[in-house]
Amino acid sequence: MKKSAKVIIVAGICAAVITGGLAIFVHFKLSDVEKNETGQESAEQVAKEAQDVLSGKEPHSEQNETARVEEKTKTISEEGESAEQRAKELP
Repeated sequence: MKKSAKVIIVAGICAAVITGGLAIFVHFKLSDVEKNETGQESAEQVAKEAQDVLSGKEPHSEQNETARVEEKTKTISEEGESAEQRAKELP
């Protein structure tokens, strides 16, 4: 077998091992975060938490919580109905 083919095979194996290790690391980090949470989260929130974990930010910092509240408020205002209006509609 040629030397270049061996190098390519070894590089592919190394890439697979690194990718697998990273996936396991992220899985365990997110599992630790999710242990303390209750309720349903959207896929977008889970993706944002994963991004925060990978970038080294704390998943539940005040800055992140403020950003999530602002996003929800923006979504409500875009729909043209505020929380107060929804509360009035409830029996």
